[in-house]
Amino acid sequence: MNLTQQITIALKKHLKQKGLTYAQLAAHLQISEASVKRLFSESTFTVRRLEAICQLLELDFLELARLARGQQELTGELSDLQEQTLADQPRLLGVFYLLLNQWQVREIARQFEIAETELLQLLMKLERLELIELHPHNRIKLLTHTTLQWREDGPIRRKYQSKVMEEFLQNDFHDEQATLRFETRELSAASIAVLQRKMARLLTEFNELADIDASLSSEQRQGMALLMATRPWVFSLFSDLKRKAGR
Repeated sequence: MNLTQQITIALKKHLKQKGLTYAQLAAHLQISEASVKRLFSESTFTVRRLEAICQLLELDFLELARLARGQQELTGELSDLQEQTLADQPRLLGVFYLLLNQWQVREIARQFEIAETELLQLLMKLERLELIELHPHNRIKLLTHTTLQWREDGPIRRKYQSKVMEEFLQNDFHDEQATLRFETRELSAASIAVLQRKMARLLTEFNELADIDASLSSEQRQGMALLMATRPWVFSLFSDLKRKAGR
């Protein structure tokens, strides 16, 4: 993650902590809300814009830099113990998933069938696992990146990956907000490398949009899944047509 991205994330988090919306920031900067979203998604801040944003947030450049450096201290991968505990306790995993998606504790309590005492116990477990810091009035500080990666052969993937993939693909994808495309072509090594870079960029943009929308209430957001996969592959139906060696 480069410095510009770290600064962007720090600004987003501080806006959320201050309870400020993109609409309010747009009014302060005297630009449209769409322009503000574009600034954050593309990380294209001028020095003058940064100065104006810091003024609204009551930050100076040195403090912003300190907050940005703090992003590097967040973990992007959990330990085996942390993952195993989450895998063994679905309700704990569910609450942690909601926190990763920037849900407020009061929203979780209001929208899910979970008693306040149980929710507090789950939050305390997450704190003992060093996944969050629990502050007064049930304010939460995440100690992980919101885009953390589950361990390649870790407990979460072993227990849930097949089920997640099966549930996700059991759909006709006819909804107006759903898309399914499957293409097979032949590409050179150079083109495959270009494709992989474009896929990585799309994934980054997907997560950036989620970070932007984190300032909205949970009622204004919905769960969306993005599945990307590519590998050398030929449909088995065509196996009889496979080129013979030397031809």
